[in-house]
Amino acid sequence: MSITVSIEAGNLIFNQMRLPKHILILCLGLESAFAAFEIQSINPQLIALGGIVSLLPSSPNPAANTEQVGRLIRFDYSRLYGIKGLDCYEAYCSWTTIRHRALGLILRSFGNSIYSENTLELSWAIQYRDYLAIGVAANYFQIDIANYGMSGTIGLSFGTKYYLSRTIQLAVLFQNVNKPRIYSKVEHLPECFSLGMQLKPHRQLEWDVEVFKDTGFPFTPRTGICIKTLPFLDIRLGVQLNPDRLAGGFSFYWKGLRCDAAYLHHMVLPGTIYVGCGLCF
Repeated sequence: MSITVSIEAGNLIFNQMRLPKHILILCLGLESAFAAFEIQSINPQLIALGGIVSLLPSSPNPAANTEQVGRLIRFDYSRLYGIKGLDCYEAYCSWTTIRHRALGLILRSFGNSIYSENTLELSWAIQYRDYLAIGVAANYFQIDIANYGMSGTIGLSFGTKYYLSRTIQLAVLFQNVNKPRIYSKVEHLPECFSLGMQLKPHRQLEWDVEVFKDTGFPFTPRTGICIKTLPFLDIRLGVQLNPDRLAGGFSFYWKGLRCDAAYLHHMVLPGTIYVGCGLCF
């Protein structure tokens, strides 16, 4: 976000929500290079692995959705740093055929009556034979800031996943490749690249590694492990660098129902809790 818009938005939220100014400055980031939409996903499964976004189904990488055959509906929620007014909601649904063709839809809303971000994503993916899946996603981004009005734009993303073997998989994700802008094409939206590797050395253990790059920020290495402790319970632990943050969470299964929770710590602000529930049928 530009410095001018950041300061104005911060003052508006401070005046009407009575939040501490140092919290607002940290949240809005006066040194941020882009307008908004830094939230990649609030899916607890991804957050618990350190925020990895390129490897798993229901992630920003549409190619990964080809792995989960059937229909899926899920809802996720988080209140960033536990601060009132920084609430984020996400609704996700997908349909993957037995031929591994996947159609996905995501609705995400973040913010409050003073400042809000809304995203609508439509994605399509297909798997070729047993070694390659590709997918594309079109996002409509809408931002609304009091006294600045509303603005929207469209961003395009492209993702692939390579199945080298049963135990080794690679993923590549490009987000906002068309360089979208909002507010009279003045404010850039994040342009991101992710390269991930997934290792499954044992049927009860999965190790994910990813390098994430936002063009306006340093490289962010991320890694996490998933341990299938019981047939109905997964435990996840993760870490990311730049910024340095620890994460953890669990997933509970019962037939087609899945409940997830995750915690992501912050070096300065309070940690954030993420919860979600999904149904596959």
